Formats: sequence, structure tokens, C-alpha cells
Amino acid sequence: LGHVFVDEVVGRQDFITYAVGIDASGALLPVEILEYRESHGGEIRNDRWLAQFKGKRTTDALRFRSDIKNIAGATLSSEHVTGGVRRILALWQQLLAPKAP
Repeated sequence: LGHVFVDEVVGRQDFITYAVGIDASGALLPVEILEYRESHGGEIRNDRWLAQFKGKRTTDALRFRSDIKNIAGATLSSEHVTGGVRRILALWQQLLAPKAP
């Protein structure tokens, strides 16, 4: 199984609520946008953009614009969600990842 995290980041002016699943091996599942409150940039809800996260691990850099592509017109939203996912992966690594014997 794994863990699911619900988090919020600020887009341009308002919060974006999203969910991140991490399986038992530490691989990301596709990110889901639960609530998008901004008037612009809703393209980050696109399944193709969100699927970029699938399979990424703590060993992946998850760099915005190189590992995770930018969306024109949703730059801040996509950058902030990417940073939030990176933060959740780091928390999972520190607090929940299986420890080597």
C-alpha cells in the first residue's frame, strides 16, 4: 500500500489543494488537484501535466522546468505544486520510509 498526503500551496494569489500518493516503495502516484481557486492557470489540472510526477522518487531531483515541465499561463501554480510535492517526498523520506537494517 502506501500513504496519501493532502497539502496546500499558494498559487498566484490563492491556495491550491492537492493530494499526493506515495506507494510503499517510495514512488509517487499521479498528483491530483483537489481544489483550484485561481482565476487563471487551471491547466495544472490537466492529467498529462500531473502524470509527470508518477513514478518519481526521493532520489529524483524533481526540478521545475527540467524534470517537471512548465505550463505557460500557469507558471506560479505549476512551480508551487512542484515544490510542494518535492517537500512531501522529503517528509516521507525522513519520517515514513522503511529504514535499512
